Amino acid sequence: MRPERALIYLLLPAKPAGLIFICIETLGFGLCSLAGLFGLPVLVILLSWLFSYGYVLLEQVAHGAREPPVLALEMVNPLAQIRPLLHLGLVVVVFFSLRFLSPHIGLALTLALGALVFAALPASMAVLAVGDAWWQAVSPLALWRLMRALGSEYLILVTVTVLCGLGLVTLAWFDAVPSWLRQALAIYAWLALYALIGGALYERRDDLGLEAIHSPENRGRAVRQHLERQDERFIDGLFAQLRNGNPAGAWQAIEKDLNEHRHERARYEWLLERFGVLDDQRLASRLAQDYIHRLLNHDNGRVVDIVRDRIARDGGFHPGTAAETLRVAELLRLAGERAGAQRLLADFSNAFADAPPALKAAAQRELQTQRYL
Repeated sequence: MRPERALIYLLLPAKPAGLIFICIETLGFGLCSLAGLFGLPVLVILLSWLFSYGYVLLEQVAHGAREPPVLALEMVNPLAQIRPLLHLGLVVVVFFSLRFLSPHIGLALTLALGALVFAALPASMAVLAVGDAWWQAVSPLALWRLMRALGSEYLILVTVTVLCGLGLVTLAWFDAVPSWLRQALAIYAWLALYALIGGALYERRDDLGLEAIHSPENRGRAVRQHLERQDERFIDGLFAQLRNGNPAGAWQAIEKDLNEHRHERARYEWLLERFGVLDDQRLASRLAQDYIHRLLNHDNGRVVDIVRDRIARDGGFHPGTAAETLRVAELLRLAGERAGAQRLLADFSNAFADAPPALKAAAQRELQTQRYL
């Protein structure tokens, strides 16, 4: 993850929806501190809100969102999601366990265990967000697999976690800012860590097998699906005009569509495939004539394939002009398709009655050549 990308994720909670939530939480924590023990139940609820909001933020960012979620009713219900409560309980158990063990194992070992837990915290949060079972959040194997999959991104997560922790401890130690501001900064840091974890999951979504909703791949898929629906409606309209006996109107619509697609070969191929299955082959043959006109002398091999297919489907088919028909007949002869070449030239004079006499004579000579081969 590039530094500028990490900065984008870290700044997400600073957007309006995130700031409103931080203000609500800060005000609530301040009131709880004034209420003493009576504020303890409200404090637990506020903490559950913080964890719930954080997980929603993590999941949305992991799916490609670039805005923090708006506080919703399901986020303020402590029982709506079990994962935030599990994570809250996990943090509380680890914190009090270290405090209980500290007098017995010494300061050095306590700090070492604390650092290890601190380093595993982002992985635990990520696993709890994307894992199939809650117990994976405390599984060393699951945590290690996620750390390895994230690679350098996980080093960034640990670095940011450590820096945020040291910064908050320093502010509290020196009492440099008011308590309400420390609380607000702590809430912001916690949400920023969630956003950064979600960003790391998004950046490594291919390695982790995550299907991000707002990823470029899904946006591209959505665009393709929209275009496919448009194409199906276009084809349905053409078929309707054919059923109503209006092939001229259908061809006008096709010409407009080809102009919009800049006469791309892929568009011709797709239309030929769709029209080739119809009982009425008039549109397919007219389209083939236009396509052959553009391909001739540029991709003669494809021209031969198109004409071979058209003759098989439409016995009366021939290219659009006399000169093109004569040239295609020569190409068919060179490709060993003498029967097809002769079929094109057999009614040349009738199909192109207004063709120049020299061209008619050339077509007759080519036909004789075909017959004597």
